[in-house]
Amino acid sequence: MYTLGISAFYHDSAAVLLKDSRLLFAAEEERFTRIKHDNSFPRLAIRHCLESAGISANDIDDIAYYEKPLLKFERVLGNFVDTYPRSMRPFVKGVPEWLADKLNVEHTIRKELGFTKELFFIPHHYSHAGAAFFPSPYEKAAILTTDGIGEYQTAGLWTGNGTMITPLRSQNFPHSLGLLYATFTAFLGFRVNEDEYKVMGLAALGRPRFTDAIRTMVRIRDDGSFRLDLRFFRFRESFTMWSKEFEKRTGKPRLPSEPVTEFHADIAASIQEVTEDIYFKTLRYLHRIANSENLCISGGVALNALANGKIPAQTPFKNVYIFGASGDSGAAVGAALYAAHSLHGITARQPVTHLRYGTSYTNEDIERALREAGVTYERFQQEEELCDRVAALLAENNVIGWFQGKMEFGPRALGSRSILANPRLAGTKDDVNKIKGREEFRPFGGSVLADRLDEFVDTHGAGTDFPFMNFCFRVKNEKRSEIPAIVHRDGSCRVQTVDSGYGRYYTLLKSFAALTGTPFLLNTSFNIAGEPIVETPAQAVSDFLSTPLDYLAIGDFLAVKEPRTE
Repeated sequence: MYTLGISAFYHDSAAVLLKDSRLLFAAEEERFTRIKHDNSFPRLAIRHCLESAGISANDIDDIAYYEKPLLKFERVLGNFVDTYPRSMRPFVKGVPEWLADKLNVEHTIRKELGFTKELFFIPHHYSHAGAAFFPSPYEKAAILTTDGIGEYQTAGLWTGNGTMITPLRSQNFPHSLGLLYATFTAFLGFRVNEDEYKVMGLAALGRPRFTDAIRTMVRIRDDGSFRLDLRFFRFRESFTMWSKEFEKRTGKPRLPSEPVTEFHADIAASIQEVTEDIYFKTLRYLHRIANSENLCISGGVALNALANGKIPAQTPFKNVYIFGASGDSGAAVGAALYAAHSLHGITARQPVTHLRYGTSYTNEDIERALREAGVTYERFQQEEELCDRVAALLAENNVIGWFQGKMEFGPRALGSRSILANPRLAGTKDDVNKIKGREEFRPFGGSVLADRLDEFVDTHGAGTDFPFMNFCFRVKNEKRSEIPAIVHRDGSCRVQTVDSGYGRYYTLLKSFAALTGTPFLLNTSFNIAGEPIVETPAQAVSDFLSTPLDYLAIGDFLAVKEPRTE
């Protein structure tokens, strides 16, 4: 049985394909259109889903869409009535998109695919809950879903048992942890639904001296539920997410063109502290009512790696699984799995331990791209030889593009479409930030051999299985000088554990560790500022040639920046 999962029309549109309950293919539309966070109908991602399995749309048994558009529009209309006339301008601006796309989802899907079979609209937070629990290794677990907003719901507490998901408690709009964090993201001059991770990175540089001011705007209960004081927030009725009263408590907002100052870092540190307070109170309450030592989390707020790394120390949960693509793109996975398990009764679950579910290219495809670009390259016959050579180049402080195997799904590069560098020198961070065109305050994550994680970081007994790079842990004091390029100002590192299941990337890490004694590599996404992660060999070669990258390891080839002589 084939199920197609779709998310679209808000941000990070995606399509995924299941056979029964096994994930076969998953990709965001942005990778193919080259429009970052593309929210359009994912026709190209759907095409690749079908091509990957060698099937046509007629072979799809059902389609699961990740939310209920009519229910969402009901909330939009109700909000417009509640806030009229202040909300007139944003409502009028948004109505054409609703009429053209968001209310016509079924018509669009059936027309684009010629699809006549069952089409399910799964409530947004049910989709997130499905993505949180069904791919996890747990038979039973507590579940938290938390984001900006679905239809009405902004957070949900659930339990999972086998193939059943049961709701326990929900929080509804406008009281949203995601929108609270987004308001401060916008206030700091960053882009909402895109730059929240910049706020996290900036938080380490500041002092949380505005925490008390923020708490006057948010009434937080002991169980983690809360209410925003709407005198301070305008996201319901205005293009500006905060009010003048808000500025009286926090100061002047930053324009995107203005430099980032200590004041802005202090604001970031303060909202991060308040967010963590709500997050951990919610999780401690969830532990009490769910009666499980296992925890699964999904939704956009689950991408807050800084908070996630503190869960083992701040809550009673023993085991934590956070789906790597926990935002709206991953909700396409959750919707499809919910349809498979809860609507069709498929009992066999398939844990998701990696995110390599995208496109791949042959060595013939890769060599053609290299030749067409006129790049000098060497081909290796043995994987170990290629990895030993790349490891030696990394140890010599070269920065290398790494394009191998199937593309990752979700926002993180996890060793398939990565830029890699030596973490042993502090200056490497600045070098890679220049290549990527990033702000200097932003940290980089590190990939580490799973069996050596405990040597370097304190996970508070949470184990060594963190394959999706969505946890920041404190690096042990005595190890910080060994990997300074990936230790942030607060002493943390966002880690991705790598085991033998990663194939070539694991071999590379083993080679680097054997050569240097260090089992880490600096790992960041293979893209430059403003563009999605590279998808084709030609895009990888183009970025290689247009940036100061030193080498490109792509398939069985190692490319250098020298003109071909033939």
